[in-house]
Amino acid sequence: MLAVVVGICLVSGIALIVVVCLQTSKAESFSAAMGGADTGQFRKGTREELLARLSKYLAITWIVASVVSAVLWYHGQ
Repeated sequence: MLAVVVGICLVSGIALIVVVCLQTSKAESFSAAMGGADTGQFRKGTREELLARLSKYLAITWIVASVVSAVLWYHGQ
């Protein structure tokens, strides 16, 4: 059981890192808005919303899996 929870923790942690790296930074959006670049940041993009929602769920999964694995490891000793 502990191995499964640790595996979920590892997979969700790595996926969270990848999803956060794929998101657009606030500095890029601000400089594009001030520079006049047409990046489409003023419309609601589905990619940004999807990545934000996905990062939220992955973070929750990672935190829950981390707590559960710590509790299982503590009671397993």
